[in-house]
Amino acid sequence: MKIDQGKIRELVGRPAPYSPDQLRREANVFYVGGDLPERQTIETLYDSHYQSNAALFHLTFGDEERFAQAENLARLIKKNFNAYLVGRVDFCASQKAVERAYAAGVDILDIPLHAYDHARSRESGWHFEERLHSLDYARAVFPRWSVVSSLDAGCEPPGATVAGIDALLERDIVPLVQVTSAAAALPTEQLTRVFQHLQRGWQQKRALIKPLLPLIFLLTPLVPAAPKGILRGFIDSIEDRRLLAGSDLRRLLRVKEVAESYESSGL
Repeated sequence: MKIDQGKIRELVGRPAPYSPDQLRREANVFYVGGDLPERQTIETLYDSHYQSNAALFHLTFGDEERFAQAENLARLIKKNFNAYLVGRVDFCASQKAVERAYAAGVDILDIPLHAYDHARSRESGWHFEERLHSLDYARAVFPRWSVVSSLDAGCEPPGATVAGIDALLERDIVPLVQVTSAAAALPTEQLTRVFQHLQRGWQQKRALIKPLLPLIFLLTPLVPAAPKGILRGFIDSIEDRRLLAGSDLRRLLRVKEVAESYESSGL
């Protein structure tokens, strides 16, 4: 991948795509709001997906009180479409909520920290320590490199974002940096260095980011270094299906193991 300098300023003016009550498609990614009605949403997804297959479904969970609504949508998406499902939980998820999201079919879970600077997190009500606990719960449930935490470029000094990238990678959590409107105040060179550090960190830790590439290419200034040829695209599609099948099998075995554990305990 390489960094598209012109794309950085374009992203600054683009609103965040996450909403619990909206449905939209950008390129080969569906953004699905977890509070949307199930039947109409699945029908709309079906019509669009089978005109042009999506590579990734991104489900934004709403408030914690409406968790079950998004949980049901996750099950329906996983049942009807053969693609990765990313879930975004923008609150301090309990261990039970994390387990339910995984059992419902979420392949990759994003619990955003937004900022690594503790004071900035506290000012914005992002509950830094509590979200770290939620990320630890997720790491105990989801396969390695299947837990993501988003950081917002521009909401804190670039050095804090870089420190956050390193800290997350040390926990085997994939950091994902998004350009926000607050980044307008930062020089392009500083933002470029942040994304260079992010890419270098992924490479050094050998983080599995391939399933997230459709999202990365939309949300960051990172772009493919060169267009895929027909053969490369075919090989990648085979590898994607292999990774997805492995993810589904691990979930099936994990859920079965938990169910058997509850049964043996008489619960």
